Amino acid sequence: MYKKFCVLLLATAVLVLTSCQPSGTVAVSGSKGSSQDSSVGVPSESSKASETPVLPQDSEINTTKNYLANNQIPVGNNANIIIKQGAFEQKIPAFKGKSYYNKDADFLGMDSRRDLIIDDYDSGVIDSIDSSNKVTTILNYMGNRKNHVYSMGMSGSIVAWSECPHGNVDPVSDTTNGAGWGLYIADLTTKKITKIDGYKKISVPKGAQYYYLAPSGVTVSPDHVSYISWDYAPDGSVKPVIKLYTISTEKLEILDYIEEDVSNHAFGYPHISGDKMVWCKAQVNGDGTYTGYCILYDLKTKVRTKLVTDENIINPLISGNYVFASGQPNKTFYDSEICIYDIAKNQWVYKVNNSYSQYRETKDDYLMDLQSAGNYLVWNTGGKNSLVLFNKADNKLYNIVPVSDKRYITGARLLDGNLLVWYDRPFSAHGSGIGTYKYVALK
Repeated sequence: MYKKFCVLLLATAVLVLTSCQPSGTVAVSGSKGSSQDSSVGVPSESSKASETPVLPQDSEINTTKNYLANNQIPVGNNANIIIKQGAFEQKIPAFKGKSYYNKDADFLGMDSRRDLIIDDYDSGVIDSIDSSNKVTTILNYMGNRKNHVYSMGMSGSIVAWSECPHGNVDPVSDTTNGAGWGLYIADLTTKKITKIDGYKKISVPKGAQYYYLAPSGVTVSPDHVSYISWDYAPDGSVKPVIKLYTISTEKLEILDYIEEDVSNHAFGYPHISGDKMVWCKAQVNGDGTYTGYCILYDLKTKVRTKLVTDENIINPLISGNYVFASGQPNKTFYDSEICIYDIAKNQWVYKVNNSYSQYRETKDDYLMDLQSAGNYLVWNTGGKNSLVLFNKADNKLYNIVPVSDKRYITGARLLDGNLLVWYDRPFSAHGSGIGTYKYVALK
């Protein structure tokens, strides 16, 4: 799977909308071993899955703002949220001898036993790794199919992913443009694999902002899977769409599509928490920045609400009553910030940007690549010399890795089961040295 740690350029901008600054986005995948179930790797077709042409009802709400910003936000004690911490130090077989950007496995999360769950995407298997680094194969999800994972997500025992014959290469070099893709879900407990969506012989309009056919931004909640794909709009045209699959009812539906010109408009990834869901739409400006808005969708009422604000806020995530999103002032290419919206208050209540104490020493630092799990929000920064998270349980910031000019922090990931991982390298005047995979398990 190609997308795990790659920087998405403008041509593939739908995965996470950002300005011209570098922005990583994570799509995950899995490990070595054989199946523990004779049916594993032979997916069934979802018998009831169907796309509905009826789009949700539209609404909008004028949001308010009353920010606590940066150092006005209390800072918590790391010991109050960290259960355990450690380093992998290349002991995991799939990681051994590999650089951070060239390993054969990716993190998915952590289970209830605090075992690490990884996807060995080269072998098409999902493994668990215990505290002694013992590797146990959970699921051979690829079976005999000659595909590669393009995007994967996990929630508890449910894993969902998109795959296609060339999902492991740069989309720019894939002459098939992601044709032949499939979208699957699997239960890691029962080992049942179900195909819920698949390739249609359609062509992407010329000049589209995002052109790859295989679904991206696959996000999973206990009863839902959502992603971005190409499909038919109500008028019969081919458009980027937001899709939602409900596991309990086996219903597949289209929630939104790009009505505007696809050459300069794009979606941001969908994200689900409980009975709420968020995504964004944005226009790509001539200078490569984005101007857009967040959408809040109620899975019960089927109402799709535009969050109206006088700020440029996109790329939302949702956790309970909070929407975490990326503010894009666009005064420079390096000013993206964190904005937090309280649904119950209808108010933007917290903001973090490069004026925060951990970022002040880095010129033009910018906050990007938001990720959420449980009560927590984490992000990566352009400066790459600290690691900060926000905890909505107590509305505090936590300086997990305090700022230092002697370390280089990359690839921070906040995953299912409240697993936070990152790559930590020493840094000196001679450059960055060989680093270590570090992790913390959060309460």
